[in-house]
Amino acid sequence: MKKLREYAQELLNIYNYFNGVIIFDRHATAVYYYNNRPDLNNLRDKDVIGKTLSQIYPELDLSKSTVMKALKTGKPTSNLYQKTKDFKGQIVQEVNTTLPIFDGTEIIGAVEASQYIIGDNECQNIYITPIHSEMHHTCFTVDDIITCSPEMELVKSKIRKVAKTDSSILLYGKTGSGKGMAAEAIHAGSRRSGHRFVTQNCAAIPASLMESILFGTIRGSFTGAEDRKGLFETASGGTLFLDEINNMDLNLQAKILKAIEEQKITRVGDYEPRPVDVRVIAAANVDPLQLVQQHLLRDDLYYRLRVVQIDLPDLKARKEDIMPLTEHFIRLYNRSMDRNILGVDDSVKALFLRYDWPGNVRELANTIEGAFNFAKDAILHLEDIGWVSEMETEIEEEQYPPFHPEENRPLKELLQSYERELILKSMEEHTSIQALLRDLQLSRQNLNHKLKQYGIENKFDSFKKF
Repeated sequence: MKKLREYAQELLNIYNYFNGVIIFDRHATAVYYYNNRPDLNNLRDKDVIGKTLSQIYPELDLSKSTVMKALKTGKPTSNLYQKTKDFKGQIVQEVNTTLPIFDGTEIIGAVEASQYIIGDNECQNIYITPIHSEMHHTCFTVDDIITCSPEMELVKSKIRKVAKTDSSILLYGKTGSGKGMAAEAIHAGSRRSGHRFVTQNCAAIPASLMESILFGTIRGSFTGAEDRKGLFETASGGTLFLDEINNMDLNLQAKILKAIEEQKITRVGDYEPRPVDVRVIAAANVDPLQLVQQHLLRDDLYYRLRVVQIDLPDLKARKEDIMPLTEHFIRLYNRSMDRNILGVDDSVKALFLRYDWPGNVRELANTIEGAFNFAKDAILHLEDIGWVSEMETEIEEEQYPPFHPEENRPLKELLQSYERELILKSMEEHTSIQALLRDLQLSRQNLNHKLKQYGIENKFDSFKKF
């Protein structure tokens, strides 16, 4: 019991912007309760402590309960929207993060921290990765980024270099391309790695709440407001990652700029600035220059963030990574879903390599997880992939030129020769680099690598004026 109460105090120091915290012992009985928004949730300590989870929420399906999952498996759940009804009949909308509590290797309880939602908007909660706790997710490092692509290897090289500085960073990449992982890797490789990595999706919180979340509040600044740190203070000494920065209100963008420049913030309702020491990493899933032109991103903030800009390539531009990533996700879901899948069949491999993956690495991961649910044997087949239709799985052979291999040559040499001829043929048919890259489905860096590999750089000179 003492350990659980000590954990509660530590938790409130880490998650000081949550509205409610409830801690359960190993028997799912509440031993601690905290609620700073009685106007949204009227449960009190005496209503909760000593009651079991099912007594507090009698209509809750325990088989789907995140608290029971944490107690039974030791696995956390982050940022889950829930609409709960308690034993008083009160309905509360909230976004919950549920964590197991360990004493060594033994699970002794679980904690659920909640951000209450006003109105009918479902939104994601703030997510913090506290590094001084074995039970929490440890930040990804640059070595966790799986790739054999020259373009992505260059990204990893940039991450290693910029991690050593305190410069602001702007990450640009389409949805699912790995911006969050890159931000964590930068933090993990920096001098700030011993402090907190705090991340916030700027599209997930209504503009009216974002300022108080970022800068904190003082008691009485609005109804129900308490003295509470914001994300800048919480991340002080560490890194603050602002994802989808372009979805932030322009007036708030100005305050972000001032906080970065001055390394000071002022809580909502306060007048005295407070010093902070925060490295800001921001991310956008739309071309930042386009955002500036569309007045969705302030140009002064853009230039301040773009001290360093790292562009993450789409998965379709690094198709050599598709199968290594597939193997990685198969190993991952074998562990988490207690399966023993060995790989994919040739038809799945062919589909994966020709599909454009608009959702990038995240879509690949979700596709494999979905296939795990339907797999009948140790190999994933096309019928295990829910979104595959007959039209998507047909291979139209007329799309490919006839190939007549010469005799007595190794397969690798034949394939290289064939690829070289395809590049030369495409160069004859197109007059711009952009059209050439679209036709070959290669990135500029990949194309340069192949031109050098096949000794045909000189034939590329005619494109350089475009």
